Amino acid sequence: MGPPKLYFSGRDTETSRGGVEPDELKGKRAHSRIGRPLILCAIYTNRDPELDDSLRLILAIQSIDTRRDAVEREIAEIPQEIQRLRDDLDLLKRSMEQSQSDLEELKKRRLSFEGELEEVEIKLKKSKARLNDVKSNKEYQAVLKEIDELKALASEKEEVVITWMEDIEIQEKDCADYAEKWEQSLREYENQEKKYSKTMKDFEREVHSLSDRRRAASQEVDKELLARYEALRANLGNRVVVPVTDAVCQGCHLGIPPQQYNNLIRGGSLESCPNCNRIIYWEEKEDS
Repeated sequence: MGPPKLYFSGRDTETSRGGVEPDELKGKRAHSRIGRPLILCAIYTNRDPELDDSLRLILAIQSIDTRRDAVEREIAEIPQEIQRLRDDLDLLKRSMEQSQSDLEELKKRRLSFEGELEEVEIKLKKSKARLNDVKSNKEYQAVLKEIDELKALASEKEEVVITWMEDIEIQEKDCADYAEKWEQSLREYENQEKKYSKTMKDFEREVHSLSDRRRAASQEVDKELLARYEALRANLGNRVVVPVTDAVCQGCHLGIPPQQYNNLIRGGSLESCPNCNRIIYWEEKEDS
């Protein structure tokens, strides 16, 4: 097991109770972060190997659970992401179909106006032919007026037909653009769906592996500690086994009592944070 290790724990002189300053440390004062003098208390630790094993196992289980939770979230998000891509593709398809429908409607209107223009031109041709058959000047003037009106109407119809033809040309380009976007988006969707399918299978294999590892670790760890861990995890839903550094719980970031901190340093047990109830253990602060 080796010789016990010696650590020094700083205690605020105004908040500690019954602290005894060792003779070899008398006069060697430091100050707390808030400016009050600290008594440096010598703490001998002789950690229990079984406790270290329990800590190692419960931290391993927590690490597995954290990763498994992350993977399961990813698995849950994949169908949603595929559906989002599918919805985008369906929206593009509906837009493409609407554009094609608009094009067909424009063509129908153009054909309708072309039919009306043809009727006007036929009437105009007949009216011009009648000029040779009129007997009086009054009738002649009436036919001329009719011809002028038919020419104006034909010109108006021709302008509308030209406008329809221009609109159809623009709409045909829009349809071609939508068709190109659709083909490209469909290929991207199919490729992305394959990638997601592969990722899903990889994640499922990882979850299976993590579950096997967790079962193995759960068989080795102390059952009471595991039950305590799982109850906390069900309640808090995040990290429930956390270190304490400089007497501060790294889960809730609140301080713990000095005596409890000293107990953690001695390594006598895994304790609970008095503020958040997480399982806490001592972690030596690394020198910066």
